[in-house]
Amino acid sequence: MADDSARVEDDGTVFTARERQGLFGKSNDDVSVNRLAFRYVFVPWDASCAMEQKVMVIPREREMECLLDYLRDHFRRRGAIDGANARDVGKQKEILKAQLEGERGAEAKTYSDEMMEKALDMQMAQPVALLPGSKKTGFVHVNMYVDDRGISKGLPVNERASLLAAAAGSPQRVMGDAFIARIFDDDNDFKRLDFTIDECSSDAAWMKRAKSLALEREASIGDVQATMAELSGKGAVDLSAGALSARDTSGTSASAMKDLPEHLRPGPHQDFEWTQDEDEVTLKVRVPAGTSKADVSCVFGPGSQKMSLKIATLGDVPGKSMRVIDNEGDVDLLFQEIIPDECSWSLVTDAGERAFEASLPKRQPDERWATFLRRGGPPETPSS
Repeated sequence: MADDSARVEDDGTVFTARERQGLFGKSNDDVSVNRLAFRYVFVPWDASCAMEQKVMVIPREREMECLLDYLRDHFRRRGAIDGANARDVGKQKEILKAQLEGERGAEAKTYSDEMMEKALDMQMAQPVALLPGSKKTGFVHVNMYVDDRGISKGLPVNERASLLAAAAGSPQRVMGDAFIARIFDDDNDFKRLDFTIDECSSDAAWMKRAKSLALEREASIGDVQATMAELSGKGAVDLSAGALSARDTSGTSASAMKDLPEHLRPGPHQDFEWTQDEDEVTLKVRVPAGTSKADVSCVFGPGSQKMSLKIATLGDVPGKSMRVIDNEGDVDLLFQEIIPDECSWSLVTDAGERAFEASLPKRQPDERWATFLRRGGPPETPSS
C-alpha cells in the first residue's frame, strides 16, 4: 500500500505522498509526469532576508506564462520600493536609452519618445541561463530570472544571486531580487520542473554539470580561435568579424565552419524582415530558390510568447545558420504575446525570389512592437 502520509512544504502547504508524486514527480528533474505544480527558489537582494522555496500551481494552458506573469508583477512592485531611481522617470529613461544605444547602436537612436515611454512602462523578467539546455543535459534548463530594468531602476546588487551565477560558470552582476527555476524544453515540449533550495549549493549535481559545460565551452572557443589563426594565411574568414559571407575559391572557410561544434556555429543570423499592423506581425525570411516545405521547421509556442524557426537550406549558405529564430527554453521571447493557434506560415515566390512568410496575430491588438524579439534584432522594415 502506498505511503499517503502528509508532508508540509516550506511555505506551509500540506501535500500527501500521493499528491506529491502527481504534483512534483519522483525527482526535481523528472520529465515523465505532467506536474500540477512546481517548486522554485526566491533569492532576495537583501542578505538579511532568508532565501525561500516557493510552490506554484500550474494554471491550465498557462504552464510557460504562469511564472513569468508572477515575476513581472513582483519586479514591478519591488522596483517601485527598492529602486534608487524609482521616482525619477527622467533618470530611468536616460539610463535605459544609454543601455539600448550600447546594445543596438544607431538603431536605438531612431527610437521615438513614444517608444521609450512604452519601454519604460513595460516590465519583463529577464532569464539568465545558468545551465543551458541541450542534448547533453536532456534539454533540461536551469534559469535565474531578474528584473530586466534593474540597472535603470537603480536596484541594489544581489550578492548571493551574483555568487550563485558565477559558481555556475555564468558570471552576472545581478541587480535586485532573483528567482531560480528549472524547465524542460526540446522545442517540441515544454514542462516546468522543480528546483529546490537544497540545490543552491556548489555541490549540487546541476551546478557541477553547469561548471563542466562552461569549461567545455571555453576550451572549444580556444580551439576555434587557434584553428582560425592557423587558417589566417589560407583565405579563411574571421568568424568574429561578421564577414562569413566571403570565402576563398577553395571553400576553406565553409569547411572550417562545418567542423565547429554546433553551439559555436553562427547562431540565429537574424537576417529577416518584419512588419506589423494593428492586428498582426508579419515575418519574412529570404531563402534559396530550391527551398521546400520539407526544409522548414516552424513551431508557434509553446506558450504565447515563443516561436522557433529552422530552415535547412540556409545552413548551406555561407555566413547563414539554419536556426533563424532559436528560442530554446524561455531565455529568448517574442516582444509581445501572440495567438499560437491562429499563426500560419507559407513559402512564396515573387519575381523569382523565394521567401518564407509567417503571420503572427497579436494577443493584444493595437500594441506596437518595438522589436521582433525581446533581445533585439533587426528594426521593423519600413513600409514601401
